[in-house]
Amino acid sequence: MKTNFLLKKSLTAIFCIALAATSCNDDETLVNNESEEAQMSEFASTGENESDDVLEVLDQVEVSQSAKTAAKTNSMCAIITNDSENHILTIDFGEGCVGPYGRTRSGKILIAYSGTLNDGVSNRIITFDNYVVNNKAVTGSIELRDITVNEDGTITSTKKLVGLTITFPNGESVSYTGSRTREWIEGVRDGDPNNNVFRLTGSVEGTWSNGRTFTHVIVEPIISNWGCAAEGGFARVSGVVEVKRLGGYVSRKRVTNYGDGTCDNSFTVTIGTRVFEITEVEG
Repeated sequence: MKTNFLLKKSLTAIFCIALAATSCNDDETLVNNESEEAQMSEFASTGENESDDVLEVLDQVEVSQSAKTAAKTNSMCAIITNDSENHILTIDFGEGCVGPYGRTRSGKILIAYSGTLNDGVSNRIITFDNYVVNNKAVTGSIELRDITVNEDGTITSTKKLVGLTITFPNGESVSYTGSRTREWIEGVRDGDPNNNVFRLTGSVEGTWSNGRTFTHVIVEPIISNWGCAAEGGFARVSGVVEVKRLGGYVSRKRVTNYGDGTCDNSFTVTIGTRVFEITEVEG
């Protein structure tokens, strides 16, 4: 019995030494990975902003269109076709043009809707045909469901991302699956895209092209102000997102903070104790 006890004690000591050595190595890896994690957080935030942009474009089109519209070219630099019989709205940017918020878009956004276009409550399923915005390709789909008009006039809906993938000019990509609650809190259907402000809550899961997986949870509601985007800034002006899970990396706190509501072109990413200032440069 004494021999077994000493053997167990020795094995425990060896395990503890091995664990300490591993922890040491992990500490060194942590420092080396901070910049990489910050860059992935930047891509994830920038990429998801493109889903906001798509819905903003759709909102603008629907406000300006009626169910009987056949084809029309407007300030969006797009040809808009509403097939009311098959309930398909097509926003065609052609080979590329500069439209809302000074962004260059090409290809098509396709919207399948139930009910009648612009009735305020129909579900929508959005897909893409060779769609590119500011050199970022967008594939997958977005579903807009459970649309309700609240007593205060705000419109609330569920924004569901289904394999929505953003591919950046350097070939890297990030894909999302999950749901956000989207509240249209200012400028609701007033025809002025610069007045539109949205509140976003909820969580999404995703995967980077390097195989790393993540879960993004909004811990403080994101405010997306398209008046700021019209001035050349980033639409997301406040709110906090926490990465609850990041596959392949050690467990620690990772937070993206979009700011205090000020219109600018930046946000911060905190990895452990380091803070990275991210400046959005389109292209």
